[in-house]
Amino acid sequence: MDIIDMHNHFIAPEIIDFLTREGKHFATRIVERDGRRFFLIQEKAMRPIDGPISNAQARLADMERESVTAQAVSCVPFLMYPDVDAALGLAIAQVNNDAMAALRANDPAHFVPLASVPMQDPAAAARELERAAKLGLRGVEIPPKVVERQLDEPDFEVFWDAAEALRMAVCIHPFDAAPAGALSRYFLGNLVGNLYDTGLAAALLIYGGVLERHPNLRIVLYHAGGALPSLVGRLDMGYRLVPECRSAIPRPPSSYASQFYFDIIAHSRTMLSHLVKAYGSDRFVVGTDYPLPAGLTHPVEEIKALGLAPGDENKILGSNACQLLRL
Repeated sequence: MDIIDMHNHFIAPEIIDFLTREGKHFATRIVERDGRRFFLIQEKAMRPIDGPISNAQARLADMERESVTAQAVSCVPFLMYPDVDAALGLAIAQVNNDAMAALRANDPAHFVPLASVPMQDPAAAARELERAAKLGLRGVEIPPKVVERQLDEPDFEVFWDAAEALRMAVCIHPFDAAPAGALSRYFLGNLVGNLYDTGLAAALLIYGGVLERHPNLRIVLYHAGGALPSLVGRLDMGYRLVPECRSAIPRPPSSYASQFYFDIIAHSRTMLSHLVKAYGSDRFVVGTDYPLPAGLTHPVEEIKALGLAPGDENKILGSNACQLLRL
């Protein structure tokens, strides 16, 4: 049984070299603290560089210990840089995608990388997605919004067209380097803000008709779907009561929820069990957020604890991801 981790992160050495040279254009620089290296983003957010986050071979022992066959590695989310000039966004995406393709070529048994694209220029993002597909990448990681532009807006249609036609799994991952207000306290930008951003993006994709227009899109909502599962009932209520909520879709929002996949990072087995029962085992994939500390250390144990039938376990452990990634 292949066990595929669909949510983990990697900083390619080529990206480190690129940002060492060009980081001033991305409000990012490398600093050292207590003998370790970090990216400092917007002079506020620190992200580690050393260890398995940037060393693919250093991951293999951890993968073997947790029985993970392969990782669908994606860039650390701040590297998507949705707020920079589109030309800069394309430049770093191309460096990342070339490096990810080389990673897969060097070790196809363990790594199935995801691309990144410059979503601030949807047409360029579509072209880069096509190039990434030719490089052998099987999916793409995108942010839930582009500054204040939302993914249901008309100019993103060219990207959704390409993602559907190329059969690329689209994995939505939030990140805010400098959250404001209450989200700047108690790590709430991660603990609460990430879930809100994902849920809002999913709601807009439903209400905006993106899923209606693109029924074959394969979208993965990281962090167990974010806030979406808690919103579905209210979205149906809005559909019944508010004409605007019916303007782009002919059926209730809950009927579109089955077009999303979720990872297992709920940090609550009770909640994860509820979600699997509500949406079905064929909509879930392994996710760990490896090697970041806010992730899951023992993903197989997390799934085994749910007490599912063997067939349902196998879907979540690997067969769903194999289908998404066309393995």
